[in-house]
Amino acid sequence: MELTTLKATSRVLGANRDNARLRKAGQIPAIYYGKGIEAKNIAVSDADLRKVLAPGKRYTLLDLEIDGKAGNPALVYSVQKDAITQKIIHVDFIKIADDEFVKVRIPVKLVGLPVGVKTQGGIFAQEARYLMLAAKPASIPAVLEMDISNVETNVTFYAKDFKLPENVQLASGPRTVIFSISSKSKKKDKDSAAPAADAAAPAAAAPAAK
Repeated sequence: MELTTLKATSRVLGANRDNARLRKAGQIPAIYYGKGIEAKNIAVSDADLRKVLAPGKRYTLLDLEIDGKAGNPALVYSVQKDAITQKIIHVDFIKIADDEFVKVRIPVKLVGLPVGVKTQGGIFAQEARYLMLAAKPASIPAVLEMDISNVETNVTFYAKDFKLPENVQLASGPRTVIFSISSKSKKKDKDSAAPAADAAAPAAAAPAAK
C-alpha cells in the first residue's frame, strides 16, 4: 500500500502543562498503538497534521517517521478537539496492515433533489450523516456518496441498502436509517392524531378521581 510520510517525535508522558507547552510550540500530543506493538507517546506538527486531515484526506494511509525511523504504518483513528476553540489537542494513530480490517467512521453524502420531494410533495429527512465501516486500509472510502434524485415518496433507506466497495463491510447497525421521504398526507394524519390522544387522556383519568 502507498503511504504518506508524517514526521513524529517521541515524548515522555507528563503533566498537562507539558502538553500545553508542546501545543504552544506547534506540536500536537499523540499516541501510536495497535496489534503487536507497544503504545508509543509521540508528537506531530500541527501544520503537517492539518494537511493530513484536510477534506477528503481523513483516512490517508500514513507512515509515521518516529525520531527519523520509518516503517510505522498508521491511520488517524480519533481526533480530540477543545470544546470551545475547536483546536486539535490530541490524536490517536492506529497501526494498520494490508490484510487487516480497521473500523472507520465515514461521512454520508446525499446528492440531488429527490423526485419524491420535487414533484410528489414529499418530506425529506436525513437521519444519519456518518456510518461505521470495517475496511482494509487500501479500500477505505473518503465518503459514502449516493445520488437520490430518483427516489420517490414513502421510502426509507437503511445502512444495509448501501452498495459497499470490495473489502469494505458495514459496522453500523444494518437497520440504521440514513434518510426517509414521507408523504405530507401521512405526516398530517400523524399530527392530527396527537390532539385526539391528548383530549382522551382526561376522560380516561376521570373515574380514578372518585
